[in-house]
Amino acid sequence: MAETASPVLAATKSKPIKDLRRAGASNLRFVTRLGPHHFAHLRATAEGIDLVQSARRYLGIEHGLEATTAHRQAVDLVRALARRRGDSAWRLIGVLIRPREASERPTLDEFIAERALDGWSEIEQLEFYEAAFPPDKKGARRDRLRQRQLDLLRRLETSGAEVPRPEHHVDGWFDERTAAKLIGAGFINLGELAKAVAVGGRWYAGLPGVGKGKAQRIVDHLHTLIPAAAVPVKRLFALPSPALASLPIHSLQFEQTPSDPAQQSLQLLHQEAHSLVPGSMLAATSDLQAVQSWIQTHAGSAATVKSFWREARVFMLWLQRERGGLRFVDVKVEDCLAFRAFTENIPPAWISRERAKPGQPGWAPFRGQLSESSRHHLLNIVGALFAYLKLANYLTQNPWPLIKSRASMKKTAVNTVDTRAFTPDGQAEIVRFIEGQPPSPARARMLFIVEFVSGVGLRTAELLRAKLSDLRFASGGYVMQVMGKGGKPRVVAIPPAALHALEEYLRYRGLGDLGVAPGGAPLLASVKDPMEPIGYQALYLTVRTWLGRAINACALPYAERQALNGASAHWLRHTFATRAIEREVPMEVVQAQLGHASISTTMNIYAKAPLERQVQTISKAFQ
Repeated sequence: MAETASPVLAATKSKPIKDLRRAGASNLRFVTRLGPHHFAHLRATAEGIDLVQSARRYLGIEHGLEATTAHRQAVDLVRALARRRGDSAWRLIGVLIRPREASERPTLDEFIAERALDGWSEIEQLEFYEAAFPPDKKGARRDRLRQRQLDLLRRLETSGAEVPRPEHHVDGWFDERTAAKLIGAGFINLGELAKAVAVGGRWYAGLPGVGKGKAQRIVDHLHTLIPAAAVPVKRLFALPSPALASLPIHSLQFEQTPSDPAQQSLQLLHQEAHSLVPGSMLAATSDLQAVQSWIQTHAGSAATVKSFWREARVFMLWLQRERGGLRFVDVKVEDCLAFRAFTENIPPAWISRERAKPGQPGWAPFRGQLSESSRHHLLNIVGALFAYLKLANYLTQNPWPLIKSRASMKKTAVNTVDTRAFTPDGQAEIVRFIEGQPPSPARARMLFIVEFVSGVGLRTAELLRAKLSDLRFASGGYVMQVMGKGGKPRVVAIPPAALHALEEYLRYRGLGDLGVAPGGAPLLASVKDPMEPIGYQALYLTVRTWLGRAINACALPYAERQALNGASAHWLRHTFATRAIEREVPMEVVQAQLGHASISTTMNIYAKAPLERQVQTISKAFQ
């Protein structure tokens, strides 16, 4: 039986590609509402400006075929408007009247001098001049028609142009294709689009097929429609030390005299020297110095330093910008309530998606609204800071215990549904993808990370610090000494599957079996040197890249692949705990292996395993 060609295939065979593109452009609606920019475009083309250049400038359209289509649609609408107004010159709209060509016509005096006509009478000189350069009657007529055309456009613009407003839907002012993309990304009206543009950064990330260049054309067109709408939000947050978050704990210090004047405001407010607080156990004479003391005594790793300083910095900046430079000692319950409300609805000026360093133009503390867990973390850190300062007698009062965190009330329910753990099928697909790649040091290392961490449950920092000398044989199996969170030591068990993954990884590195490998070798090594450890950034990027590729290539259902977006090394720790609880390992054993200070922490975070059993049981009962 002969196959029936599809309409698209038939059209492709019968028409050139150029004709198909022209047909596609002509089917799009580029002009729905008439605005001042449409009349500006028509005036520009009437003055002789190239049609594509004018469409690019006033209509936000780049391509020639689309520019021609948009021009014709604008002409049709304006002509219809003129006819409704009863203007008999409506046919002049859109007519491209060729401008009079530039003439080399000299002045009369120049002509007389050039032709040596000084001895002739004025009448004769004028006759010779008109014979050589006769009047351009057609050009003069074209000039008069063009002037009528421009006058008509100005009259119609005054009475018929609609001024774009922030509440207008984008499909009234953008072409259908662009409008559909904007609406699909959540930008329903011009005001919402303007807010996203003002935030900056990759606001266009959710628009399919729109890169930096196309996004800039959208912004330029938006600025043409509403000039004030696309003005970026001003956000320059001064910091005492932009590099503070990345410094190791032993070198943590605050700048005393920042070189950038834009960074001095926070320091002047929070590092203004005052006398020692009577009875205080701290030598701090400013809030910044007090924060420094808290971080030095409580942060056990560079990651904790970064987290503590980030959250404390947010609170100090909030006191500076929103509470008039309030000091810690003056914070009341009302201030705490206001800060909690602030975390639930971050103002646009505090949000930026730009990749700017702290203290530089364009930087802001947040990249979007905070999740429930992020709000809980921020409020807990600030509360812990005040509790420390109160205990050290730097503060006489601590209002934070009087504030109930709404984030904490919802935390358990949120984590019950999402503990960021891989399902058994998901982990199997990831391992299958890694094993299917060509052998390499990077492949061997990633396979070890997945199988070892999901079998032991180490934190990222613990994995990076571990050496082979930390392992020993005890009680019929291997265990490892770990320096955990807050500098607390613990011993973790190494199950047979994780031990096998380690030995395979050591053999690939050329170090032999566990019994002969050097004790000083890091558990996780550089791909270039088996005796050289790697840092947090390298581990983070490696794991995110491998997991992202594996998830995109796997055969998991779409919903599960979406749920795994953004998976990181920490998910493997969650996976260990979830699988352990699912296999009915006693909760106190899981707590000891993970290094949680309280068993309630383990129970609150890893309630997903019972939830999975619940879903499976109900699904089986009601197939």
